[in-house]
Amino acid sequence: MEEIEATILAKGAPNLTSDGRKVICSIAVSETHGLVRFYPLHVTEHKSIKIWTKAVFRCSRGKKDTRRESWRVDDYEITGAVESPQDKRDVLESCILHSGTVEPVAYQNEQRASIAIVKPHGLIGAELQPRHELKQFNESEDEDGFAMVQANFPYKPYVTWYPVQRDPQTKDPLRMQLVGQEVYEGMRKFSSTPFRVFENLRIGDVDYEHWMILGNINNRRNTWVVAHLHRQKKVQQADMLSSLWTTDGRREGWPYLMQEEGNARDAGPQMQFSFITDGTK
Repeated sequence: MEEIEATILAKGAPNLTSDGRKVICSIAVSETHGLVRFYPLHVTEHKSIKIWTKAVFRCSRGKKDTRRESWRVDDYEITGAVESPQDKRDVLESCILHSGTVEPVAYQNEQRASIAIVKPHGLIGAELQPRHELKQFNESEDEDGFAMVQANFPYKPYVTWYPVQRDPQTKDPLRMQLVGQEVYEGMRKFSSTPFRVFENLRIGDVDYEHWMILGNINNRRNTWVVAHLHRQKKVQQADMLSSLWTTDGRREGWPYLMQEEGNARDAGPQMQFSFITDGTK
């Protein structure tokens, strides 16, 4: 058993397990453990755990999920929450993956890592893909019958985005499924106008910036999804207030085991210039 004090950054929409339980995975950041995954959170039992909740989790390693960031929750105690937009911004900015000139997902796959936080380069696109097979929703199937799982929804939401490090020759953006609880709850609430969830996420709004909490899938580890899409209105650097979020005492590479000095786009082939001098004037 281990105690991990952490702040929740993402909560996925419920999924149905093979034994009929409706469970949620979450992603959090810890000063001691970096980015971690807590599972399985129960729809009703753990409803007090929300995004930006701070808590001490008593957890252990699971047998079915061997990803190094994954922890199975046995108990927890809420200790507070991150409240101010500036503190939230500072947390997210401090967790952005620096992968040098390598695209962030490819970089994490090389490291056998399963979580990354990135900022897209430029605008984000979005789409709803009709679900090929729809699992019928039955409110009386168990004590959590009121909670729809992802397979109960007629659409899968996706975002398309470019990383900073994209190859200039590649025109197609990355495409990833949105699995955040917030998004699926929005589709439930706006069932007749599901595209409104993208308005709420401020996709297409040039006055907002976004941070993407990415995670891979346990049994398909090269497949990555967006566990939560954070957004805030852009602010001028000079207007930013000082924050209590500090970097003192953190290990090198935090919150990852390894990352680069920064993010840089590959400049690609450069034009060559020839200079001829004859030594005369």
